[in-house]
Amino acid sequence: MVERARHTLTALQRGQAGYRHERIAAQEMVKLADQVEAAQVVETTFALFLLEDRQPRRFRSDQAFRFQLVRRLRGLTDLNAGVWFNHKTGRTHRAYRELPPRAVATFAQWVVEAIGGIGLYLAKLEREQEEAKQQRMNALVGVLETLR
Repeated sequence: MVERARHTLTALQRGQAGYRHERIAAQEMVKLADQVEAAQVVETTFALFLLEDRQPRRFRSDQAFRFQLVRRLRGLTDLNAGVWFNHKTGRTHRAYRELPPRAVATFAQWVVEAIGGIGLYLAKLEREQEEAKQQRMNALVGVLETLR
């Protein structure tokens, strides 16, 4: 993902024509790669895939899931947050700058292409393990009922 983003930025710096949303997505990808360890990005991505598998109603659509995926990944670094002090309340506030929708879609597409398949497979394995555990529990309950 990061190599693709760096390649896109290099091409744009050389003067090649490109799309604005790809440039924005590439810049965000490089920021994320420079500030956050790859393992943390992968863990967060897998966690969101597991959440989507366990609670599918939490996301209204695939587009909503991808939007949240990008928000959570960008939230791993403080570079995307603005901080200001409110003198009336005496508190510090944070606000995250949102990306244009096409940049979010591009960023999410890169992530899903790179590690989305693994995330889906991991969610499937998790579901199968849970079902196997439930079947063992049901069998144990059945044996205990016959012993009564």
